[in-house]
Amino acid sequence: MDNCLRNEELHTKTGEEYKAHIDSIILDILEKAETLVFANVVKKAGITPFIINQYPELRSYILEKMKTHKEIYSTNKKIDKAVISLLKSNKAVTFLAIINKCKIDLDNVYHNEFIKDKIRMEIAKNNQKINVDIRNN
Repeated sequence: MDNCLRNEELHTKTGEEYKAHIDSIILDILEKAETLVFANVVKKAGITPFIINQYPELRSYILEKMKTHKEIYSTNKKIDKAVISLLKSNKAVTFLAIINKCKIDLDNVYHNEFIKDKIRMEIAKNNQKINVDIRNN
């Protein structure tokens, strides 16, 4: 009977702690190229139906984060592949060349700051590599 009576407090996570853990779980699943579905995220996060009932906003949060992280991850991969392809074919790495290689809609690029910033970063990174190569020769 001693085990039934405890003087310790049980620590329960708050909704914010679950959300932070969910973000890391989603990124981990994407990096391992596993299937990103609601059931896998919930299982790896240790979220039970009881917790979902306790924090109903978690369900919509998980679905929303899955969608955004997957879009970001796939866009990053497309842009990285496009830059590598352009470099292998000895073509100039320009904003439009990357967009055309990725086959991304121009309206989508125009309205999405993340895509524009990612492409600019890749162009800047490529220009730095070229400048370093020129200085070394």
